Amino acid sequence: MEALTHMVSESFTRYGVEPSVDYRRLGWSRWFRCESALSFALVPGKPGIFALSEELLASGEFLSADGNKRMLALFRIAEAEDLGLALASLFFPGSPMRKQMESGRYFVRYAVIEDTAQRKTAHAALQRWMESSSDSDFGFRG
Repeated sequence: MEALTHMVSESFTRYGVEPSVDYRRLGWSRWFRCESALSFALVPGKPGIFALSEELLASGEFLSADGNKRMLALFRIAEAEDLGLALASLFFPGSPMRKQMESGRYFVRYAVIEDTAQRKTAHAALQRWMESSSDSDFGFRG
């Protein structure tokens, strides 16, 4: 996690993004695999933000200095009034993401942020970071 925090901090600095919410203090969950709507059974029905990533290299496909890890590419950050419902809806019939999500190559993590202003500020800061960063900034090991 420290490596990701360092990477994001460097990227913010490089692109001149100054977030008004300290993204390092958000209480992020661990990354977990999205396999079905049941994957989100323990996600609280509270407001917050979530990050979706796609697995680029599965565990065991490469070895790094720190061991056998997955490589994920962050592709979406979103906010929601109800995290559990928003994430489960990715698997609802008619969802444009359903077929992709069912492949099992996607991971998610979330942070509960009940204060509306803080949630919108954190989401906007992370969105700006994603838009200003190059594709190479998004690959990370988790």
